[in-house]
Amino acid sequence: MESEASLRGPTALKLGVAYAASGISGGMYIPFFGAWLVYKGMSTVEIGTLLSVGMLLRVIVPPLTGMIADARDDRRSMMIALYGLQFLGYLGLNFVMTPVQIFLVAVTASMAGSAASPLQEGVSMRIAERLGFDYGRVRLWNSLTFTASNVLSGLAVTRWGLVVLAPWLAVSLALTFVSICFVPAPPQGGPQGSLRVRIAATFAETRELLKSTPFLLFLLAASLDQGSHAFYYGYGGLHWVRLGYSGALIGAIWPLGVIAEAMLFSVSLTLFRKIGPTRLLLLGGAGCVLRWTILAFDPNFALVVFAQILHGATFALAHLGAMYFIVQAVPPRLSSTAQSLYAVGANGLAMGPATYLSGVLYPTLGGETYLVMAAMGLGAMLFAVLLGRVWHGGRITQQPT
Repeated sequence: MESEASLRGPTALKLGVAYAASGISGGMYIPFFGAWLVYKGMSTVEIGTLLSVGMLLRVIVPPLTGMIADARDDRRSMMIALYGLQFLGYLGLNFVMTPVQIFLVAVTASMAGSAASPLQEGVSMRIAERLGFDYGRVRLWNSLTFTASNVLSGLAVTRWGLVVLAPWLAVSLALTFVSICFVPAPPQGGPQGSLRVRIAATFAETRELLKSTPFLLFLLAASLDQGSHAFYYGYGGLHWVRLGYSGALIGAIWPLGVIAEAMLFSVSLTLFRKIGPTRLLLLGGAGCVLRWTILAFDPNFALVVFAQILHGATFALAHLGAMYFIVQAVPPRLSSTAQSLYAVGANGLAMGPATYLSGVLYPTLGGETYLVMAAMGLGAMLFAVLLGRVWHGGRITQQPT
């Protein structure tokens, strides 16, 4: 049998490649997918319906797939199935013509991708913990390729138009699917007995997890932090345009935050050991209060650059706090379930309403809408402080007897 030391480097490389591949698709999808839907002839009502259904499925599907993966004690197979489904959805975008066809394949891809991502995070964290390497040093490749994809996809759209989006997504998801297939398989000797019984037991344990005060406080802190990015993601670029920033300038300052994020990911294990999950969440919330308050007053360019660098705190520190909390506090048998609940809280239950509220407030408040996001950051800080008072580093549920 190979030693864990001999597996460390090759396994970290495989995980890094998988993260890098997934970043390529995100770098094209996020800035251009909405514009591509318009290019394909969809109305604003149809686009709104598609995006809202996708968001709803992001709330429903990931916990289900996470619990099934935990019950089977095989997250890798579920990841392969979901990334395969996402690839088929993106491949279908190259052939669909009508709004109904676009709706079906796009929602399928969105649903599968939203369910696969937390599984990938959970698997990577557990493998990194077992083999003793820094999770952040494989996760940062997603940030780096996402940034590179932003730039290259923008050049491609400028040169050839939005027609490039569908083949770009299909090829990048093919790379992601292949790379996920090389992620190490789970150890032999998984749980015995009926799958139906194991799924029922996992559902019961999930209900107990959701009754846990530390886990609920964690979800509130992490979700409010990540959800506070709603106005920035949805309207930040638009607001800068209205302030007179050129497209080239926005393209230059946007990646600064991702670079700061990647730098913190590169030392994530050191941060975890010196600061701990609760204080990482607290610092993430403090970064939100500072960053969004600065941007609310349309500051000079130097402060905008500083606020962009604070993305390392608002996203990366809080995300690392969430990842390491789950590793320390949640039993491994529920790791995918916990990751999926975190994804639902951050990207669905917090981000969704905050995005809607931003759209309602922005016509009246303009950049001062950021103050609402700062208030969410203050809430994240409060719940992180409360978490630190009730949780002291141990497991929050007992092993079943």
